[in-house]
Amino acid sequence: MSRKRGRPHTVSRRALLTGGSDAEFRLLIHDLIAYGHKLDACRDAFAAIAGISGVQYEILMLVSRAEGLSIGEVAARLHRSGAFITIEANKLVAQGILEKASDPADGRRVLLQMNAKSDALLERLAPYQRRINDVLFASLDAKRFRVLRTLAAELVADGDRAVALLDYLKQEAA
Repeated sequence: MSRKRGRPHTVSRRALLTGGSDAEFRLLIHDLIAYGHKLDACRDAFAAIAGISGVQYEILMLVSRAEGLSIGEVAARLHRSGAFITIEANKLVAQGILEKASDPADGRRVLLQMNAKSDALLERLAPYQRRINDVLFASLDAKRFRVLRTLAAELVADGDRAVALLDYLKQEAA
């Protein structure tokens, strides 16, 4: 018979402990990771239908909702480096899916813009996106959607701070 040993808590904030245990927190982390994998799989499937990579799909979707974004703005919204986004955006431009244009307010800035090819691509993808996204978020009513949207934005900001701290701690541990 194996003896169950106490494991050290992975959180210390009382709000994240249930009955003095971090077990519910650990389940939450595993569920979030599993859901993230599902989101990645859907993104990659949509990208495959479009004939582009997953990150190129993310760039396309972001530009399609806020046309006229700079590389820096896209990088900030996707939490990726500007150099990486430049490489991937240039691939979309080379395929004729996006266009680059000078910012009318600041001629030094380059903006990514949609065109007829990207519009047609989004029209072709939309029926798949609607069906899949409706299933991905079937558990949400309007109120829960708004709450999740707010929480997700807050968690992304928390994640940015956690990664910065982790980078510091890795240097300290070395």
